[in-house]
Amino acid sequence: MKKIYLGFILCILWGCSNQQSDTPMADFPILTGKYMGQKEPGMIPEIFAPNIVSTGMTEINACFSPDYKQFFFSVAIAGRQYVIMSMNYTNDHWSAPEVASFSGEYSEADPFITADGKWLYYISKRPIDSLQTPKTDWDIWRVENINGSWSNPEHLGSEINSASNDVYPTLTKEGTIYFSSERGADKKRDLYYAKSQEGVFEPCIRLSDTINAFWEGDVFISPDEDYMIFRTYGRAAGNGLYITFNRKGEWSNPQFMGKEINQTGGEFCPMVDPDGKYLFFTSNRLISSEASDKKLSYQTIKADFEKSYKNPANGKEDVYWVSIDFIEQFRTENN
Repeated sequence: MKKIYLGFILCILWGCSNQQSDTPMADFPILTGKYMGQKEPGMIPEIFAPNIVSTGMTEINACFSPDYKQFFFSVAIAGRQYVIMSMNYTNDHWSAPEVASFSGEYSEADPFITADGKWLYYISKRPIDSLQTPKTDWDIWRVENINGSWSNPEHLGSEINSASNDVYPTLTKEGTIYFSSERGADKKRDLYYAKSQEGVFEPCIRLSDTINAFWEGDVFISPDEDYMIFRTYGRAAGNGLYITFNRKGEWSNPQFMGKEINQTGGEFCPMVDPDGKYLFFTSNRLISSEASDKKLSYQTIKADFEKSYKNPANGKEDVYWVSIDFIEQFRTENN
C-alpha cells in the first residue's frame, strides 16, 4: 500500500480534489486543546472525536504522546489491512490525520508511546527476511524519537517475537513490556511480559493462569504496574474488557468492567491516556464489522472507503473514551 492511497481517502473526506492533493485537508476544522476540543466524558463512554478520528471507517487504538503533541490511531483500509495514522499539535491546533512516517507500506497497528516519549512500539507484518517477503503473522517493532522525528523501524527480535501473532505491546515506566501472543501449543492468545535491562529485553514470561485462564488479548499495563486492563473471552461474567490489580507481585482475580463499557462483549484496544484520566477503547457497539483478507490495491482501498464512509461517526468500529474514576471502585472492591 502506498501512502498516496490514504491521501486520496482523506481528500475525499474533506472535500479536496486530486488536483489539490499537494495541500490536502484545507477544510479540516481547527481543533485546539489537549483532547482536540472534545467534550470530556464522565462515567458513560462517548465516541471520541466523531468525524475526525471515529468515522464511517474502522478505527482502532488511541495513543497520545506524554506531552500531548502527537496522537496516533489505526485505520482498517481493506478488510484486515491496517495503517497507523498520526496527528500533530503545532501552532496551537491539531493537524489533520496523515499516515505516520514509519507506516503505510505494510499492514501495521497497535501504536504505544513510552512514558518518556522516547520510543513508539507497534505491530507490523513488514518483512524480516532477505527476500523482503511480507509476514503472515504480526511481530512487534519500535521506532525511536530522535530530535522530534521517528527513526527507521527496529524489529524486537526473537526474545519477544515468535512464529505466531505477537500483538498489542504496552510498557511500564521501568521498561517492562506486556503483550499478547499465540505462541502456546494450543494457539490461543495469552498474555506475556518481559523485563528490560538497559533497553535489552530479557526472555518473556507467560502470566499465571489467574490471568491466562481463557483467551486473553489486548493488554494495557499501567505505568506503575499496579493495574492491568485486558480483553478476554470465555469468562462466566461475560466477554470484553477486564481489570486486575497487582497485589505484592501477584495479580488479583480479573473483574468484569461492566455493561457500560462491555456493551457488546467485543470491546478491545484498552489504553489509558498519559495523564491517567481517561480510558480509550474500541467498540463496534453501533454497527458490526465484517473483516476479510483483501489484497491491498488502489481499487480495494477506494471501494472500501466509499462503502464504509456513508455513515460518518459510528462506523464499523470506533474509538470511545470514558473517565477512569471507576477504577478506584474496582480497586476498593478488590481489597
